[in-house]
Amino acid sequence: MSTEEMTEVRVEMTVTEEVTYDFPVTVEIPAEVADDPEAVTDYFAENEDLWLDDLPIDASRGSLSVNERDVEDVKLLPSTEAACSP
Repeated sequence: MSTEEMTEVRVEMTVTEEVTYDFPVTVEIPAEVADDPEAVTDYFAENEDLWLDDLPIDASRGSLSVNERDVEDVKLLPSTEAACSP
């Protein structure tokens, strides 16, 4: 058991995450690329507007995996200042 003295502090944290989403979506694409997974991937990369609005930010219609998480910055806040709004 550690004997270090602990104390509470309020902080504002900046965290960067790399995530992977897997989600089903039905979109119209050119027939000429429909049979080539690499061409479909390239088409979606160039046309984010086809699927970006369907991205399940809360993973409610798909799955979300956090691949990497880094703490980029921490700011100490006065103990009376809320770190984030409700």
